[in-house]
Amino acid sequence: MEQGVWRILEQEYDELDNEVVRRLRSETAYMMWVQRRVDIQMEHPFIKGMTDGDAGIFPSDADYQAWLEVRKTLDETERMERMAFYWQGHMDCYAYLKKMGAL
Repeated sequence: MEQGVWRILEQEYDELDNEVVRRLRSETAYMMWVQRRVDIQMEHPFIKGMTDGDAGIFPSDADYQAWLEVRKTLDETERMERMAFYWQGHMDCYAYLKKMGAL
């Protein structure tokens, strides 16, 4: 049962995350940072190669595979952290409303 609940929460979070990113893409400040990142990557192809996972820039296949695994773990832990913050916010809001007698 618990696995199913977490799966549902993850799906809900992913949908919310997509919605938030779509909204952010319409904001000038956000797009300024995105464009800055793109400009840096264009000026420095090595950085773009790293972020794209270009195997040719690594000294060996083992180093490339290690890089891919590190990126995977970083991406997943970042996603899990954001999800935990999101749900913690919901719990804090619920606790506050309960304390104030609104629930």
